[in-house]
Amino acid sequence: MDIATFVGHLAFGLIAFSYLVKDIMYLRILSIVASLFGMFFNYTVPAEPLWLPIGWNAIFVMVNIYHISVLLYEKRPVQMDDKNTELYNTLFKDLTPVEYLKISKAACWKTYESGDVLIRQLHLVPDLILIYNGTVEVEVDGNKVAELRDGQFVGEMSFLTEKSATATCIVKHPTECLVWKQQEFKDLLKRNPSLYFTIQSLLSAQVSSNLVSSSKNN
Repeated sequence: MDIATFVGHLAFGLIAFSYLVKDIMYLRILSIVASLFGMFFNYTVPAEPLWLPIGWNAIFVMVNIYHISVLLYEKRPVQMDDKNTELYNTLFKDLTPVEYLKISKAACWKTYESGDVLIRQLHLVPDLILIYNGTVEVEVDGNKVAELRDGQFVGEMSFLTEKSATATCIVKHPTECLVWKQQEFKDLLKRNPSLYFTIQSLLSAQVSSNLVSSSKNN
């Protein structure tokens, strides 16, 4: 087997191996290497260079280089204040720093006082609220069923289902929160599919956890 044929097999082998790779950065690097080997094979082995596959492989290389540059840009270190750094490291570490900045800039910080009603049962929920520091009581039909604390969301069920609130949430102690307008946040997520799936998974996990806790209490 000559070197050109070996390179051809290697190109297809890398393509096959790429299907097993989950990390998008490594996947794109493998795709670039496979395309380069494919270009070499199609230039040297045939009697005349096959310019059609060579040209398309060159396009694939450029596209992957562009996306790698975007990934590197999004993973670059960014400046955050202490509160956002804590939230990023504890709740949003599956996002890149740049992705987290996108969602944090779409929100505002608010401090609620004891007795403030964040959402009311059977009413529409305009906001998605993340508790940064404090305690919120959850009531259904006037009966306390749970307490929400630091790192938990208020209004996540309505955000996911687009239905009215299934409970009333009342601030127990002065509570600092990060607040998103639901529709504006949804519009942002629709424009950023990777963000959408990550946030949806995060909220769904809390809904599942709340349902398990509720069933245990009952």
